Amino acid sequence: MRELILYLVTFIIAYLFYIVFVLCRKNVLKKFPNGKEITYLKYKYDIKVNDKNLKKVANTIFLANSFILATTVYVVCLFDNFFIELIVGILTLVILILGVYHLIGTYYKKKQGGKKNV
Repeated sequence: MRELILYLVTFIIAYLFYIVFVLCRKNVLKKFPNGKEITYLKYKYDIKVNDKNLKKVANTIFLANSFILATTVYVVCLFDNFFIELIVGILTLVILILGVYHLIGTYYKKKQGGKKNV
């Protein structure tokens, strides 16, 4: 039960952090298309992001990053040994990043269809 509460608190704090410090600040949101996440999606999945749907794509990425962070914290808390926590945490983080961003990339690629912009 304690781990579930930790998971929910981590998810909510991370998501609210993204909302307050990125989505609500227009100058930071303008720089977001040049960030690592969008650059990866553009390079790997040929996703086009325009100003109209930037908030939707950003919100999807914020939810994904919050999920990745909360799940990694949850998995790491299941172990007691520091070195095992470190190894499992890194593996979990890499697997979740690759898996979740693959899902996001395929979703937006299908949504893009034949259009130039998402």
